[in-house]
Amino acid sequence: MNPSRDRESNPATDPAPNPRAAPLLISLPHGLDLGGVTTWAVRLANGLAERGRAVAMIAHPRPDGCPAAHIDLHPGVRLIAPADFPPMAHAAGDLSPYLPVYRHVIAELSRDAGDMPVIFSPNILGDSYGIAAAICMTEPESIRVLAWQHSDTAYDTALLKRYEPIIAKFVAIDRRYVGSLAEMLYGRAGDIDAIPHGVPVPAAPPVARRMLRDRPLRLVYTGRVEHLQKRIGALPLLSDELQRRGIDHTLSIIGDGPAGAELDAMIRTRPRVRHIPNISSEEVAAHLCASDAFILASRYEGLCISRIEAMAHGCVPIITTINSGATSGLHDGVNAEFVTATPDDDERTTAASIADAVERFVARDRDAMALAAWEAARRHFSIEKHVDRVADLMEAAAASAPRWWRANWAPAFSSSHTGPGCSASTGPQAAQRMRATLESMGSRPIILHGAGLHTIELAAAIAHSGARIVGCCDDDAGRWGTYFLGWPVIDPRKAGETGAEDVVISSYMHVDAIWARREVYERQGMRVHRIYPDEKQITRTEAPGHTEELCAGTI
Repeated sequence: MNPSRDRESNPATDPAPNPRAAPLLISLPHGLDLGGVTTWAVRLANGLAERGRAVAMIAHPRPDGCPAAHIDLHPGVRLIAPADFPPMAHAAGDLSPYLPVYRHVIAELSRDAGDMPVIFSPNILGDSYGIAAAICMTEPESIRVLAWQHSDTAYDTALLKRYEPIIAKFVAIDRRYVGSLAEMLYGRAGDIDAIPHGVPVPAAPPVARRMLRDRPLRLVYTGRVEHLQKRIGALPLLSDELQRRGIDHTLSIIGDGPAGAELDAMIRTRPRVRHIPNISSEEVAAHLCASDAFILASRYEGLCISRIEAMAHGCVPIITTINSGATSGLHDGVNAEFVTATPDDDERTTAASIADAVERFVARDRDAMALAAWEAARRHFSIEKHVDRVADLMEAAAASAPRWWRANWAPAFSSSHTGPGCSASTGPQAAQRMRATLESMGSRPIILHGAGLHTIELAAAIAHSGARIVGCCDDDAGRWGTYFLGWPVIDPRKAGETGAEDVVISSYMHVDAIWARREVYERQGMRVHRIYPDEKQITRTEAPGHTEELCAGTI
């Protein structure tokens, strides 16, 4: 398989690569989709290429329904976009379609840089890291892995923990993540740096907006249009709530995504709200310059690039903050308004909480807040500072020793070394733990919480337990009303209607977060069980060849 290029190089215009600087290869398993990681990757690649560093990006095909990003690549960035790559999300442990292309590109980059190791940046999916691990099994001297914690979700954390043996340097996009990473990655504190994402920040401060008595309050959202993370359905309801409170306003929702058609249906009878699908970055900037506040209703965030872009143009963020890394560089009431909606709040409750924050914003000196937002963006999030710090870290990574991936460990994230067919989403003794937990309940009706890969991998253990499963609950509202392994997928708030007496959490990476929200089941009279103990409460008595774990896993 030969790598294909979207753009041919032009020796007359391309900058000459610096042969003394380590080259960078960025893996984008979702391709050039409309998302923060793509925006970050393109800006970093462009910034490094402007300085003469060799940079390549391997962009996999975008998943179905994933809108494309509008990007403008520097001529020095080499883009490889193989159209025949199968979806990485369905790799199921088979990395063979990808490895020839990655090895070819790495060899070319290294040769052009005088045989220096290539800095490899995997992203988004576990098998992007798995490709790096596969290369480190046989050619560890050819790459140094630079890993970003784009958010503090359990999935991102699990990636870093699993692939720690091959990672040369870790980048936390928020300083608050550094301590938790150092605690998890014992002995690696010296290899963790906090480098926030960067955006272009105008040199001049924002022009004062006209007073609101002359016009409506202008609100804007930019980003993906979807429900699970972005909670996009709260925004039309926010308009209703502001209208009820007598706040004249307009709301522009800029972007596209899987909930686009549903959003369009919601706003047909809401003239103050308009949906603008994908537009150029220049057009987005113009909307941000003309708007008073940027609205973010997300259930969780990393370092949201859209809100940093808003700050750079003096558009004040009004954002949810619980379970979120979105507040870095912000101060409530100074350059932002914080919204205390929780991840479990529904759209209407979230809309009311955001409306409270909008009312506080209207009562403040909005031009002073706009200036403070721009100053914070210039101080903390300029793309120039970001590129400077990443370039320095790349050189430190290049100078570090090669790191091997053990030959008896499966490299793919989608097939763990814990056993044939096991996913890295399953924990130690997963099958034994699941079967023992289910068998302890006899013939009582049981709900499984988790309609994902963890449950699929343990399907045999579940079947052999003889347990009476009456359904699955899942946090993804889009799956409610469907079927999973023959069981109906149910809203957790309606689990009691099935007659179930017990709930078993079928998750490894997210078990602590689900356990923390178990009250939704307890209120319905059900007992909740976790098959994995809380690692912070485990008492271990270790002798040669023996480990005993003592932990209460049922309430």
